[in-house]
Amino acid sequence: MRTPESTLTDPDELIRFGRVVSVDHAAGKCVVEIDEDLQTGPIRWAAPRMGETRVWCPPAIGEQVLVLCPAGEIGAAIAIGGIACNAFPVPGNSAMPLIQFKDGAVLSYDPESHTLALAMPDGGKVALTGDLTVSGKVEAGEDVTAAGISLKSHKHGQVQAGSAQSGTPL
Repeated sequence: MRTPESTLTDPDELIRFGRVVSVDHAAGKCVVEIDEDLQTGPIRWAAPRMGETRVWCPPAIGEQVLVLCPAGEIGAAIAIGGIACNAFPVPGNSAMPLIQFKDGAVLSYDPESHTLALAMPDGGKVALTGDLTVSGKVEAGEDVTAAGISLKSHKHGQVQAGSAQSGTPL
């Protein structure tokens, strides 16, 4: 087996297809199998952004990638992912951008209708931290609960029938 320290001398080997065989999330590196007899050492993967704005989207084991070997040095290689394959087929069939997650959740944006959509799998939850400000109406198909009080089924005490109004909810 050739080692990760190998130098590729054939110009056709400077850019190769490979398959991710391990991922070290803490180090931000992955190992890629290029041929049956050749794996890279831990190499970096390219991300959409890594400046003041950073996007964390590590490759998955089994994902097909391009391996770029500057000057033929496998040890200096970089993995570039996002190549559809049988194990990971394309997630959509239109021009609408989307992100599909392992559990089936999908985040998409339709620029024609100006709609941002988040589809969660059964049991999925959305968690927000911080204040949420909405300008416009909010619609809920089921119920809204705030501080344990149901908007749909809460009751007000100390009211009388007729034209009287209750106080604010407790």
